[in-house]
Amino acid sequence: MKFAIGDDVGQLKIVIAPRGTDTSLKTSARPRISTYFEPDRKDSVCAVCRIERYGGVERDGMVAAVFTSGAVKLVDTNVSPISGVEKYLLYSNSPSSTSTVVSAGVRDGIIYLFHANAEVTFYRFDGEAPSIKTVALTGTIAAGAIFTQELVNGWPSALAIGGEKRELEVFEQGAEGDWKSVWKGKNVKQDKLGLEVPVYIRRILFLGTSGEAGTPTTAGHPRRQTVQTSSSRSYRLATGTYYSHLRIYDTAVSRRPVFTTCLTKSPILSLHLHPSSTSQSSTALTQPNTPPESSTTTPPYNWVYTDSNGHFALYSSTTRREAGLYKGSTGAVNATATFSKDIVAGVGFDRYLRVYGGSSREVVVKAYVKSKGTAVAVLDGEDEVVEVEMSKEEEEEEEVWGEMVEVVGEEGSSGEEGEGDFTEALVKVRRRRPRTDKEGGGSKKRRVEG
Repeated sequence: MKFAIGDDVGQLKIVIAPRGTDTSLKTSARPRISTYFEPDRKDSVCAVCRIERYGGVERDGMVAAVFTSGAVKLVDTNVSPISGVEKYLLYSNSPSSTSTVVSAGVRDGIIYLFHANAEVTFYRFDGEAPSIKTVALTGTIAAGAIFTQELVNGWPSALAIGGEKRELEVFEQGAEGDWKSVWKGKNVKQDKLGLEVPVYIRRILFLGTSGEAGTPTTAGHPRRQTVQTSSSRSYRLATGTYYSHLRIYDTAVSRRPVFTTCLTKSPILSLHLHPSSTSQSSTALTQPNTPPESSTTTPPYNWVYTDSNGHFALYSSTTRREAGLYKGSTGAVNATATFSKDIVAGVGFDRYLRVYGGSSREVVVKAYVKSKGTAVAVLDGEDEVVEVEMSKEEEEEEEVWGEMVEVVGEEGSSGEEGEGDFTEALVKVRRRRPRTDKEGGGSKKRRVEG
């Protein structure tokens, strides 16, 4: 198994460890760890992205590291860091904005960076030369995500942003490259005390589309219909907040969330949809005429999330219950990653990489990486196959066995043994006669003295 980890001192680490690795045990196998870049405590890594195509061809081992300053560096992890930075560093770009990065990642080969000043930067490395696109929005944000199911001129067709006291907002790209707001969320209703529920979005996820936009429905508001006509599509999104709220939106239904719950009492640090979750755009997201505080999602959504208090868990919005815990971490888990239907990885303050089986949630890899992890990505979920070369003596012995001919008995022979047929050979075994006396002192009579 192969993982990419970014840490708090601006280094990229590639960890190769088979299942069963546990560095806390002396008898365990040791992982192979390669460290790239010189440490820099002023610029930590906020995201690591697996790149499948570079220079127009598919290449294995390409990893892009995104720093909080906005710098992006592309590394060929097939090259040892001992070879020097000029060998393994394929691309580097310094930021044009002085604003810090609040959200970053990769979707369908497009790397995205959301800055706190609402500036968005896109990168693509699958062409003959790297390409960059910048989008300038207004205000301040704390989270962002992109929609890549449809592209406009090779770039995302939509994006979503949110932040402190800023509701979720969706922008779409026009044919001329301009971006306009097509949908803006609305806060949930006031609580039982008549107080406004605080808004501070920290994580945003696109869950796909929900059929044709503009279809009237009463799922969100039983007494009135809402019709979304600003966009040609309707989106499904999820947000995680500083106040530990998980909220799910359907832009075709309502401006308010159709599902909301409070996961814990601490700020959410990471939020992912578990790979086992499935969804269809033709299926309703929630049951009609159900308030978001008690609604359940019709698709089987399972959420992997962590908070600042060290809580690492799996939550089901279909049952509105916690489905299980990922145990073992000490301190907060800063970043998580999922892969296929089997792997969930996490790194954080305890300086360990922990990998869990997605269904059993048991630790399959526990590797000490010496620094606080701030980002993680799964590069390969399979164990490396090690081919052992045979010695000269073993090769000669293998050739001798290969030249031998199997000898089979003659057909039709009854009573007589065929050549090489030992099926009728008898083996006599002499058994020791068991003792019959109860005293265990032999069969002789005891001498009785008068």
